[in-house]
Amino acid sequence: MRAVLFVVVALAACSAPGNGTTDGGHKGDGKNGGSDAPGDGPPMSSSAVSIIVEPDGMKGAELVSAINAAHTSVYMTMYQIDDTDVIDALVARAKAGLDVQAVLDGSSTCKSWNTSAYNTFNSNGVKAVWSSPSFTYTHEKTVIIDGTTAWIMTMNANTSSPEYNREYLAIDTDASDVAEATAIFKADHAMQSITPSGALVVADTNARQKLVQLINSATKTLDVEVEEFSDTNSNGIVDAVTAAANRGVTVRVVIANDTLDANGMQAINMVKNAGGKVVMTGPTSDAGTASNPYIHAKAIIVDCVSGTCASGFVGSENFSAGSVGYNRELGVIFDEADQLAKVESSITSDFSRGTAQ
Repeated sequence: MRAVLFVVVALAACSAPGNGTTDGGHKGDGKNGGSDAPGDGPPMSSSAVSIIVEPDGMKGAELVSAINAAHTSVYMTMYQIDDTDVIDALVARAKAGLDVQAVLDGSSTCKSWNTSAYNTFNSNGVKAVWSSPSFTYTHEKTVIIDGTTAWIMTMNANTSSPEYNREYLAIDTDASDVAEATAIFKADHAMQSITPSGALVVADTNARQKLVQLINSATKTLDVEVEEFSDTNSNGIVDAVTAAANRGVTVRVVIANDTLDANGMQAINMVKNAGGKVVMTGPTSDAGTASNPYIHAKAIIVDCVSGTCASGFVGSENFSAGSVGYNRELGVIFDEADQLAKVESSITSDFSRGTAQ
């Protein structure tokens, strides 16, 4: 049986309210490349993850409710933030005496975008800092609540994101994952280095290796949806996707509606030349609607047979050299069949609306 691969791709900048993102200007040099052999199985996965697919009509209310229900602490790392409901919820928790801290992307691209929230936080008891300049971008989107739950998301804390974008929110209660996410947050907040060693998918350390290993594990189907698809580094993500098609995996790639750079075109041609199908779907950035969202997703689903999938990934990582090699990013690999099915169904819907490239 041939496998199925979906990929969704787009490029945008922080100046685009709510929709855009950029992964950094570095094209990479093979750093963090994976070389795990196909069939070796996926990397470590978590079995305590639930998924929210946006838009779901709630306009991000679930995250706001979770913050409002915090009892002891809320730690947030965020690339973009302008959602006043999220900002107000964090301030309210700080004023209630909780330990509330934030790391906001302070790159030249996003610092002005995030300054209003940064000032509000620091004037109201939230210990906010700008991100470390050691990363091109702190593109992570994570909220850790009470040291027991980590919301590991593709979604920025912007008003428009849950309403007009395709986003995936992984709510992770695996104790080891939450501990690892917390350790990363504390190191980043203090601008200290850290080398994660757990199951999470972390850039700039292990993201390329773990994503390549996950792709290499596919033997039946491989579905991927991602905003940027251009990691053409040797032994990188595009190589792994191409290899999957070459070894008999049916590859379907969905890219978001945007102008592609040379690496993006090369990536698409590599997949197509290996027998994969590539489509473009959705509106351009800032033109999304609830029924036709902009593709801001970053997800992989592996080996779906008769509606049951083996494993998958959701996180902040785009599949580009800059994102996996030079940014701070966070994602999770998980294996709950019912949660994998949510992402698979969404990707299938997005693929069906695409235009063949």
